[in-house]
This record gives sequence, structure tokens and C-alpha cells, in this order.
Amino acid sequence: MSTLKTAVSKLLMRLLLLAVAGALGAALLLPVVLRGGVDAFYGRFASPPAGSLVLGTSRAAQGIRPAVLEARLAGQFEGPLLNYSFTLTHSPYGLAYLASIRRKLRPEVRKGLFIVAVDPWSLSLTGPEGAFPEDNSFIGQLHEVSQNPNLAYLTRYQTKPLYRLPLDFATATERLHPDGWLEVNIGIDSVQVRARTARKLLDYQKLAATQHLSAGRLAALRHTIEFLKPHGRVVLVRLPIGPGLLALEQQYQPGFAVQMRRLAAEFAAPYFDYAAAPYPTTDGNHLQKEASERFSRQLVLDLAAGERKD
Repeated sequence: MSTLKTAVSKLLMRLLLLAVAGALGAALLLPVVLRGGVDAFYGRFASPPAGSLVLGTSRAAQGIRPAVLEARLAGQFEGPLLNYSFTLTHSPYGLAYLASIRRKLRPEVRKGLFIVAVDPWSLSLTGPEGAFPEDNSFIGQLHEVSQNPNLAYLTRYQTKPLYRLPLDFATATERLHPDGWLEVNIGIDSVQVRARTARKLLDYQKLAATQHLSAGRLAALRHTIEFLKPHGRVVLVRLPIGPGLLALEQQYQPGFAVQMRRLAAEFAAPYFDYAAAPYPTTDGNHLQKEASERFSRQLVLDLAAGERKD
């Protein structure tokens, strides 16, 4: 009998320890999840439906700060303004990204601001037209884009063990802000920047050799603008990049700027081309953190000037 009591006592103790560990883990994990600190994407799907949007790839995700725009253009557009940009892999222009944008924007919005970041790569494709890889990613598959916690994302697209999330949140070099701006904290001394820039340029040279400007992506960009126009003001923006990458883009698609100006004129939308503007980058492709603030302030000034001209 005493042996049975001992076994039961040990079992109960183990269950108690498991319960305590589970409660402690939940106490550490829940604040991270509720703050959107799971990864570089999750917070955008756990935030409320948006009134205004920044769209594009990682250039826009890191380069445009909604907080700067909202602080300086307060009352001029419906909020909240959310940076709903992801990466070149996840959010090139296509029907999947457009469907996700439709889900994220509040349908009743009529005075929104929509910053649509464009570059040749976000409109390019490897392989035949109609085969868009992002259709199989969270952009194409996730229908719940404004739930907190977003269990659909956590169970299907968050790949880290849950116990690692609090530690990774505390030590990550990337921090996704509640407004969708992705803050990246990496070394920016000249040696590090040159090395990253050389690697990034090589990556894009490989893309240039295998991709083509996609009629399907161009059509999707047009459909995106058509969808957004009734909801407010649309502005096309080409973000600053390093001179080496800019030279490659001009070689890859020499008529891109003219094409974007024509598209903007078709929809009576401004087109701001900052590609050659001398803002420092971390790798030739993404603005440094301090530069993103300066660039966002300049964008505010140009948006205000454009508003007077419109």
C-alpha cells in the first residue's frame, strides 16, 4: 500500500511541476504573442483592420515608418496606418497579395492613404506566367489577417518551438513595431556594409539572369490600385537604393521609371522616384534605421506638396 501511495505522490508531484512549468511558460509566452513579437511578419496579422496601408516588399517594410507619417499628417487620412509590406518572396504584386490587402483594409474607409512601393523585382517572375510562388505562402493561404492571437498563423506558419519565442524576442536583431515597421539592428560600419552590399548585388544579378518583367504582376498592380482608389489616396513610391543595385535595375529594366510614371498618370496618382537619392543602406537594398526616419520625413513633405498639387 505504501508503495502505491509513493507512486501516486510522485505522479501528482510530476503533474504539479508540469502544470507550474506550463503556467510559467504561458505567462512568458502570452505577452510576446499579444504584442506581435513572434517573428518579422506575425504582428501585421494580429493587428486590427487598417484604414491606410504601406505596401511592398522588405524595402518598404524597413524603409517607411507609419509613425512618422501619422505624426506629421495627423487628421489627413484615416488610420490606423499599417505597414503591410513583407518580402520579395511573400509580397510581390499578385492576386494573392491583393486578396490579403482586401482582407486587411476596413471596407468602409474612404479617406485612406496608400503608399504603394514599386521596383522591378516586385513585378518580376521566374518561370511561366500564372505560376506565382507566393500563392502557397501565408500571403496566399492565410484568411484570418486581423486576429490577436492569430492561431491560424501560429499553428501553420510560425516554425520556431514556442518555448523559444520569449528568448528570441528579447535578443532578436529584428523588431516588428505595432504599426508594421520592421526595425533591423545590424552593424553599419563601412566594412560590414560593403560586404553585405556585394553579396546582395550578387543575389540580384542572379535574379536578373533568371527573371522577366511579368505581365501578370503588372496587371495585379493595376488591379491593386483600382481597388484602393475608391478608398482614398494612392501614391506610388520607388525607395532609395545603393548605386550598384540601381545600375543593375536600370540595366535589367531600363524603361521601368517611364512605365511607372505612365501607370501613375493613368490613375491620376503621384509617382515619387527616390531610387537615386543618397540615403545610406545596410546592404544596397534596405535603408539603415536612421535613414528610414529621414526618408519617411521627406516622404511626408512630398506627400504634403503633392496634396497641394492634386
